[in-house]
Amino acid sequence: MAGSLSHDDSRLPLRWRMPWLAWQSLSWAVLTVLAPPFWAVGMLLVINAHSDQPLFWAATMAIVPIAHGIAIVMVNQLHHRARFTSRRAVALRFFLVSMAVCCVLFVAALWATGAGDALLRPLVETAPGTRIDTLVLPAACVAAAFGISSSAHASIVHAWLAFEA
Repeated sequence: MAGSLSHDDSRLPLRWRMPWLAWQSLSWAVLTVLAPPFWAVGMLLVINAHSDQPLFWAATMAIVPIAHGIAIVMVNQLHHRARFTSRRAVALRFFLVSMAVCCVLFVAALWATGAGDALLRPLVETAPGTRIDTLVLPAACVAAAFGISSSAHASIVHAWLAFEA
């Protein structure tokens, strides 16, 4: 029908699923548990909890729900101000916010716990006394990989769990 509107039509605003808090909480829990860095690090810690960087690995697991929570709040605030009209727009905004938060918190945890030197130096060390500035590119690459693997699936799942057309 030429006059009917589809579910992803840009003229129809999305709505939060009701009950709102239950769906948002379910989305946050599912996103956290399904995040590859969260369950991969968790499984490794279950296998052997005696790590050389225990604070870093625990912080890495904590980053995922924190970043997803911040992204959910930000997306909800944006939707409250101006309704999203497509799940693609929700997913993109969620991904950008979650990715940025994940990357920043990951790099902060890497350097604050001292794990940066132990984990990244083997990637760049060619001679004893490698300068710290050579660790910047590997740190950025690892942080980006962490952010993408934490946020890519989450953005799509949240757009489908928390919103309806």
